[in-house]
Amino acid sequence: MKVRLGLAVFVALLSGSLVVAQNTKEQLNNQLFEAARAGDAALVASLLDKGADVNAKFRYGATALFKAAERGHANVVKLLLERGADATIKDTYYGATAMTWALDKGHAEVVKLLLDKVPTAANDVLLTGAREGNAALVKVALGKTISPENLTAALVTASDGEPKTEIVELLKAAGAKPGAVIPETVLQSYVGKYKGDTGPELTITTREGSLFAAAPGQGTLRLFALDNTTFRPAAFDQMKLAFEVEGSKATVLTFTQGTATIKMKRIE
Repeated sequence: MKVRLGLAVFVALLSGSLVVAQNTKEQLNNQLFEAARAGDAALVASLLDKGADVNAKFRYGATALFKAAERGHANVVKLLLERGADATIKDTYYGATAMTWALDKGHAEVVKLLLDKVPTAANDVLLTGAREGNAALVKVALGKTISPENLTAALVTASDGEPKTEIVELLKAAGAKPGAVIPETVLQSYVGKYKGDTGPELTITTREGSLFAAAPGQGTLRLFALDNTTFRPAAFDQMKLAFEVEGSKATVLTFTQGTATIKMKRIE
């Protein structure tokens, strides 16, 4: 009986120690999140030294890096990244990353730090800066490798509506060229409605020397020309529209997004 009682006491003590350890870890992680939110770099460092998990997940899978990026605390973002924070983590609600929040709030210094970890986001940063008139974001993006096509997309975006002169000049200095100029008669030959065998539809129109594409119930996208028959919207670098012409008008539109391709026939 004494042996069993002693064993029971030992197990209880051990279990209690584990609960305390788990609670302590959770408390450290919660304190880390709040310190990142507040921009307290010294406290963040102290909590990490004590064992807080730099990639601990909170509501919807967000991490401390998310909150520091959203609030624009560049010193905290830098520290978290140096201590192993994963800049590629996405939350479970928006599918957003720390970069998403930094871009949304226009925190160029934070974006620059994150871009060193996720250089593939440079095109998104460039187009966001061009669209929102944020020259600081454009400068940060131009520090990375940008394809000629995406430089053109940014230039088209910055020139839309009221021109954003500073950004236009930055892009031209970086080598951005206007989209190909297509004769109006050629653009008119593409105008019409196209439908795929599985149901998707696109309506192509022209206005002020540009083509526009619209899907039912969706917004309209302005397209710029890559060549005489191939176009893409400025905002989506994985999307292409290519026309096949017979006689004086297009008969087929091939819509490509990433690795997916849909052929659509012109509806008379």
